[in-house]
Amino acid sequence: MTLRDRLRALHPIFQLHWLLGITAGSVLVVVGVTGGLMSFQQDILEWLNPATVERLRADTPRLSPPELVARYHEAHPEHRVSSLFWRQDRPYPLLIGYDTPESTDQRGGRALLDPYTAEPMAQPRGQWTFGLIRQLHERLAAGRTGQIIVGISTITLVVLSISGLYLRWQRRPRQGWRWLWPRALGGKLAGEWHAVLGVWALVAYLLASLTGLIWSFDWYRDGANALFASGETAAHPSLEAPVADPDLERIWAGIAPEMADALSVFIRLPDEPSATVDVHYVPGDAQHRFADSELFVHPGTGEILGRESFAELGFGDKLLASAYALHMGAFFGTPGVVFMMLASLAMPVFFVTGWLLYLRRRRMKRQVAAPTRRAVDAAPGEQTVLVAYASQSGLAQRIATQTANTLQQGGRAVRMADLGALTPTCLRAHRRALFVVSTHGEGDAPVAARHFDRRFCHAGEPRLEQLDYALLCLGDSDYADSYCAFGRRLDRSLRERGARTLLTPIEVDKADQHALARWHAALAGLFGVAAARAEPAFSRWRLAERAVLNPASLGTPTAWLRLTCDEAPPGEWRAGDIAEIRPHHAGARVAAWLDRHGLDPCAMVVRGHVAMNLQDALADRQLPETADADARADLQAWYDGLPPLAARDYSIANIDAGRGIELVVRLACHDGGTGVASGWLIEHAALGAAVDVRLRANPGFRADADALARPALLIGNGTGIAGLRAHLQARIAAGRHDSWLIFGERQRARDFYFAEELTAREREGRLRLDPVFSRDGETRRHVQHWLAERADVVREWLAAGAIVYVCGSHEGMAPGVTAALAEIVGDAGLDRLHAEGRIRMDVY
Repeated sequence: MTLRDRLRALHPIFQLHWLLGITAGSVLVVVGVTGGLMSFQQDILEWLNPATVERLRADTPRLSPPELVARYHEAHPEHRVSSLFWRQDRPYPLLIGYDTPESTDQRGGRALLDPYTAEPMAQPRGQWTFGLIRQLHERLAAGRTGQIIVGISTITLVVLSISGLYLRWQRRPRQGWRWLWPRALGGKLAGEWHAVLGVWALVAYLLASLTGLIWSFDWYRDGANALFASGETAAHPSLEAPVADPDLERIWAGIAPEMADALSVFIRLPDEPSATVDVHYVPGDAQHRFADSELFVHPGTGEILGRESFAELGFGDKLLASAYALHMGAFFGTPGVVFMMLASLAMPVFFVTGWLLYLRRRRMKRQVAAPTRRAVDAAPGEQTVLVAYASQSGLAQRIATQTANTLQQGGRAVRMADLGALTPTCLRAHRRALFVVSTHGEGDAPVAARHFDRRFCHAGEPRLEQLDYALLCLGDSDYADSYCAFGRRLDRSLRERGARTLLTPIEVDKADQHALARWHAALAGLFGVAAARAEPAFSRWRLAERAVLNPASLGTPTAWLRLTCDEAPPGEWRAGDIAEIRPHHAGARVAAWLDRHGLDPCAMVVRGHVAMNLQDALADRQLPETADADARADLQAWYDGLPPLAARDYSIANIDAGRGIELVVRLACHDGGTGVASGWLIEHAALGAAVDVRLRANPGFRADADALARPALLIGNGTGIAGLRAHLQARIAAGRHDSWLIFGERQRARDFYFAEELTAREREGRLRLDPVFSRDGETRRHVQHWLAERADVVREWLAAGAIVYVCGSHEGMAPGVTAALAEIVGDAGLDRLHAEGRIRMDVY
């Protein structure tokens, strides 16, 4: 698999986040949009009713409440006025509540009156619509059942907000403005907007949710009161003698001075002779427009018998009284309402982007299985193109998959297969074949293809005169004696059998992008299809931590590194997978090269779409031996022709737990200096430095369900502990404690990498640990010797179905382990283990 590593089992919090999002999302969209529409309800109603607004802004004095009620009684003598409400801060009619002898509704009736004439006013245009909007917002217009659904969805929004923050922190713990503005384009745009808008709206959603639950559940409201209410409310005064009919003239005379600058006033007249008149009003200097104070007024005399001022409430009581203001943002004035409205109206964006991400993940899952399955299952025929690969670290398989996909998109029938799954006679069924193969170890075929190699490259049959083929060979020129050896051997064997080449075999050194581009361009010309992009893009990561694992070692320093993603998450990985790192030169090396060639380090060139000085621009480019004439003739053209530094492969040393990738890197020393990649990562790159990373599946070494169901022998040396450690973590996470780690290095005191961690797992019974140190005894013993000495135990493990992972040096260790296993189980037994996929190697 390649980008398919993104599709493994996800972090449980991530699973919870998307599951709640896609189940409760539709309800939250309704609640969010309706809440946003209600934010400026009065302003919208005024805009919809300009004639009414003009009428309510008359220059004539308003009638007093007693006058309005008296005129209303003249027209409706059978109505008993129970309440009055009006606003004084904007054009608003007087709202009267009344009861009638025939009334069965506890709330009674409502009537709108012109405050200047007491004439009845029609319901404003849009009022019914906003009534429906409120019903949808509070209970989905479905009564108590809808109210419960809204309440549960509101709790879900709290969980989504907190889990989203957690996931964002895991991806970008220290990235400042990257939390607040999206960077990614293309396929990652939905994910970036989803995450960034979530950060912006987080406070709004938590505030709206935690306050909105007060109106959804009695238990929540009671809990909030128990937590915040002081219990010190003003005592409701009682009357010495009952009053049958409230005297509204005296009541108004008693409270009018208090109401002069009020923003709104609500008067509730008593329905019992012994009760007081309750007056709720919002003073002109109130903290917010819902911070109402209360007066208790004698219904006969108009005397103010008591009061409860919002300003004098304790903190908890103020908080409870401000719940609605906090819910809609009015607590913070107009900016707060605007912010809450935008957050509410953004809810559909989260719903849509969340579904896009979910569907994208499902599509990726289909792509994981579909291309290979379709290709392998396609019936061979004259028009079917065979795409065969032999991959050890996953790169050949990824390139083959790109090749097959490109041909399929161009309308070609394709059969894709692992070369190890083919027999030589299978090639006779095809007219055209494309081979993408890598070389492993000392010129060997990848483990899975060794059986094919023995049967095909060392025999003369079958004849393949009908076959036209193209070959892409992957290798590493640092191993000159074995560079592309298997690819060259396959090419020679095909030609000896009469097969004809479609193009000259292309050899790729260290995944060189120019050579890969030639391959894709050549196939585009041969088959009339669009050329594929050679390789997926690198992602920007940051060097978050670094520590030397072997201080005072006899060998060169070995460092543990942790990298965190700096862009949209590039996906997950499995134990055994690989991180491709594109290194940089040390600044001093570039400066010395520029000085030697007489080039100005401050000269400006353009890299991508960014102008930068030449010294910085050369940091990730291959530095040629000579450059003077070409560089001086046209600096930009010369720079554009420089290939980037080849990426280096490193085994990932951990499973995906949301904290980035971990690597184990040994400092390479040669020719009096240090290696470009290891020197940069260990000695020159500062903490926080940007690192270009591309994750790659490593099917020849990675864990799968079958491997996790078996016992495991983990064998390696040196930095090979990285891949073995990831496998060990995966097995422990899966509940498997039948793992045997045999690890070799120089000295226990200096080179026992992750000693505390591994010995702790051994004490817990999760691991059998056998470290082997070659310099601690009189004789140099390595892991292969340890295996041979414990042959009986190894046979027992293999007989129990154990899988063998080998990771580390291909010089000495890997051949030695292979030879020891051959001695233990015999050559036939070793072949059987290879055929069953029970020996998986990642050696370098």
